[in-house]
Amino acid sequence: MTYDEAVNDGTIAESVFSNIAEPRKTSDLAGFVTDTMFEDIPADVAAATKRLILDEIVVTAAAMDTPMARALLRLKADRGGKAEATLIADGRKVPAASAAYIHAQLANLLDADETMHNRMHTLSANVMAGLAVAEMTNASGRDLIASVATGYDITSRIGVSLTQYVPDGKGGMIFAPLFGWGWMSFGAAATTARLLGLDRRQLASAFGQAFVTTPVYFDVSKNNLRLLGEDRQASWHKYQMSGAMTEAGLNAALLTSYGWVAQEDILDEGSDFWKSFAVGGCDWDTMYNDLGKRWYITETSIKPYPFCRFGHAALDIMTSIRDRHSVNADDIEDVTVRIVPHELAEMLISTPTADEPLKLMVSQPTAMALVALGVTPGPKWFSANYSDSKIHEFAGKVRYETNHEWGADLIGQMDNEGFFKRLPTEVIVRTKNGTELRESRDYARGDPWSKETIYDDAQIAEKAHQYLEGIISKDSIDDLIDMTINLEKSENIQEFGKIFQK
Repeated sequence: MTYDEAVNDGTIAESVFSNIAEPRKTSDLAGFVTDTMFEDIPADVAAATKRLILDEIVVTAAAMDTPMARALLRLKADRGGKAEATLIADGRKVPAASAAYIHAQLANLLDADETMHNRMHTLSANVMAGLAVAEMTNASGRDLIASVATGYDITSRIGVSLTQYVPDGKGGMIFAPLFGWGWMSFGAAATTARLLGLDRRQLASAFGQAFVTTPVYFDVSKNNLRLLGEDRQASWHKYQMSGAMTEAGLNAALLTSYGWVAQEDILDEGSDFWKSFAVGGCDWDTMYNDLGKRWYITETSIKPYPFCRFGHAALDIMTSIRDRHSVNADDIEDVTVRIVPHELAEMLISTPTADEPLKLMVSQPTAMALVALGVTPGPKWFSANYSDSKIHEFAGKVRYETNHEWGADLIGQMDNEGFFKRLPTEVIVRTKNGTELRESRDYARGDPWSKETIYDDAQIAEKAHQYLEGIISKDSIDDLIDMTINLEKSENIQEFGKIFQK
């Protein structure tokens, strides 16, 4: 039985939710993806999409010479298979699903990938599924831009509709008791379906298939304890298995293209899908409102540092003070960081040291030490010697204060906008000669909400050179930048693969 026959025959059931008058439908989301043409995408959306595609490629290539990459390559590349998509910074061609798995997992490894609304890193599901399938299908650059922009909008809408932060009852914010990330697979399915030319009905079914195959919730709070102490090794998947989620979405769309039938109303308003991702609830207005008008990719931050986004303003200030006043680590007596009353901010600043690279992302004092010592942000932070006494000595100088007056601002932002644009931060550096140097910021470099912080093409190009120095040649970096910034002119995405093929 074909897909259309199954629908007409009633094998695929009508939505079972009858308690909502005319609920919004999964097909609305699917139709936005399948029916939006490149010409429909605003210029600023296309520009943001190209910069973020480049950013994902950069942070992935920067992670390819790591033990984690070698393990993933053994699993997904060394076994061979149909040559469909090129491995970044490796050059081999492997099955598209394998390339997407490896790349999506590594994109988050350094913790230098994008952040949406100061809360999630999920673009890898769209970019890495998109790159692999675009190369497999000989798609154009315009096709890739449209598939990533629309697919990421699905990822983001689902993600921001789910409850992640809640008031702690004391004027601050904490994590919701439970939260999972498997919904990333919906975005990968959307991007893949757009490139495969599926229609809205098929994509709705692919969403249903992605739902039943993606990894769902695990005890993330217990897992994160592995990052906070020196008595155990950090989990290599960190807090989300992006590779498996991306592959699940890609395979769901492929299966649907072969005639596979799955539930087509999984995201209908009133669905209980969100319970499988261990969240506290779903805001359907956030998921469905302003489709095609509000593009979440323009609300996504680019990270200069391989560190949790909540700590970037402090790192910006530390960098500014170091450079503006020519202060080095030996000149500094102590550092005080004033933070917002939020569980994540307090976790970062109160974790004094990192004894391995994966634990860096939760130790603000260690990151401040790397800045003060002049270590260039990027893969050099991952390969730093974390037993170095200079790092530990400076990290020990970092103190913090929680400014509870900023809590009302956080809660107000959550009530009014559903997320944090501003994360007020102040850093006070006291030198050994008695000088006090003080700066404060509401936004961090790479934030899209301030003209002083939003990244343009030149700044993302600078990040590319900084992160990829010594990994690929300078000429190859320039080619990668030029090809991505002018992506709409490319007639065949296979040109990307040639940059990395040896």
